Amino acid sequence: MSAVSHVWSNGAHSRALDKAITPMRMSTYLVNASHDPVYARSLYVWDRDVSSALLADIAILEVALRNALNDQLTTAYGPQWFHLDIGLDGRSRDDLARAWKDLPQGKKTPGHLVSRLMFGFWRDLLSAGGYVGREPQRFPTNYETLWRTVLHKAFPGGKALAATQGAQFTRTWTLETVTIVHAVRNRAAHHEPFISGFPLPGQRTRLTAQQAHEASQKLAGLLDRDLASWIGTNSSVPALLAAKPPNS
Repeated sequence: MSAVSHVWSNGAHSRALDKAITPMRMSTYLVNASHDPVYARSLYVWDRDVSSALLADIAILEVALRNALNDQLTTAYGPQWFHLDIGLDGRSRDDLARAWKDLPQGKKTPGHLVSRLMFGFWRDLLSAGGYVGREPQRFPTNYETLWRTVLHKAFPGGKALAATQGAQFTRTWTLETVTIVHAVRNRAAHHEPFISGFPLPGQRTRLTAQQAHEASQKLAGLLDRDLASWIGTNSSVPALLAAKPPNS
């Protein structure tokens, strides 16, 4: 008996998983398993473990990213930077207003606000910027200025890492990595599969779980060389990817 079939030798357990997972959801794994239901169940559990491991790494990175960006905004504008007009677009202002409104009255502090802001807010600070105001008072913003004067300092490993890849350390280059990590985080948090790869918003190309791990490692290196070393040593993603259940 193979290790894969042994896992599902208990018929009650097999039926319980099949009952818990909708046929549409399991169809992804059945396709990858050549419609072998035993192998499909093993792939499902393996994919769950990969997803959990990716999310465990990103749990560190998400906090590190927001703290790094907040530290630079605080250095440049003070701890109350969110009360100032620093050139944010309407989307970022709305995110700030929503997070501020949701804070209890006794916790309207910089620290509580920063922890309330979602990953998307920090990612968007690395975008080109959108618009602020409404017509006829609707004006473009330019986040490139914010990047060049303040936010690039949040990534001390940027220049060296870009050089090793034959690239230039720019806002758009950095945003590419943050966008991948953000997409991985959302996919894992919503229990979406990685076995067939995953798309980035607005793109048809699918990235693999291996590329997801590489992007996380790259973001760690951008933020802190020692953090990258620690995550690289402690991440369980590589071992899980190597331990993908064999078809037998």
